[in-house]
Amino acid sequence: MGFLKRSIKNLQKREPTKFGAIKGVELFSKYASREDLFIEGVHGVAEGGIHGRANEGAFSIVVAGRYDDDDDRGEIIYYTGEGGHSRTSELQIKDQEWVRGNAALRTSKQRNLPVRVIRSHVLRSRYAPASGYRYDGLYKVIKAEQIVGNSGHAVCRFILERLPGQGSLPGDDGDVKHPVASSSRPPVSSSSSTSSLPRRDPVLAAPKRSIAKMRKGKAREPAEIGGIQFKYEGGTSPVKTEPVASSFGLGIGERLPPAPAPVREEPTFSVKDLYKAHPVPGFR
Repeated sequence: MGFLKRSIKNLQKREPTKFGAIKGVELFSKYASREDLFIEGVHGVAEGGIHGRANEGAFSIVVAGRYDDDDDRGEIIYYTGEGGHSRTSELQIKDQEWVRGNAALRTSKQRNLPVRVIRSHVLRSRYAPASGYRYDGLYKVIKAEQIVGNSGHAVCRFILERLPGQGSLPGDDGDVKHPVASSSRPPVSSSSSTSSLPRRDPVLAAPKRSIAKMRKGKAREPAEIGGIQFKYEGGTSPVKTEPVASSFGLGIGERLPPAPAPVREEPTFSVKDLYKAHPVPGFR
């Protein structure tokens, strides 16, 4: 959080590092910015989506739909953990690990701790606020797993279920910005059982092999340097073979026709010229 935390820390009205509801924060309260969430103590980090401690649990999350595998279904949220994103785009470029916020949410699952959920206006969901951020109450983590995401990389996915007795979520009452198509995922029971949920095989790391071992036993492809083709015979030194044609008048890959044998031109002269060069006595 850096400069932002130092500049507004003194303005913070409530302590965000606690589990459950924050005293004085009403359900469905709206906030214009992340700074307001921090000052009111609803979410204790200004940028990250997960606020928590790995060995204690997660205090709150912001649902913004930044990951392809996110799916907000109101009472049930499929939430992707943090990490692995490109710094210049929203693409997933590497696997997520069970560290920092991901470890905190997994601890919340193990300890059955409530998590505050805030929805962002950028979330493509019928439950997203039209602007700013909205505190939507408490959820519990009913599943924490690592799956192969849509990007092909491993992601930490969490399934959160809204705790009962908190009133209906704003959705079809006019506070709608992003209508979405129906999800292809099967319905999730309101109980803590998740046996019917889709499962994906975890990512298995490829065995580490040196380049030398990977190349061992593989035939080397012929090389072409300056129009001359080389091939490898047993060792590592190339052996010159027949020249190959370039793109000058012939198709790539065609071999040049054999060059014609040189023709030796014989000199021509007359007998008179020979006599002048070598006179013979008595011959005229």
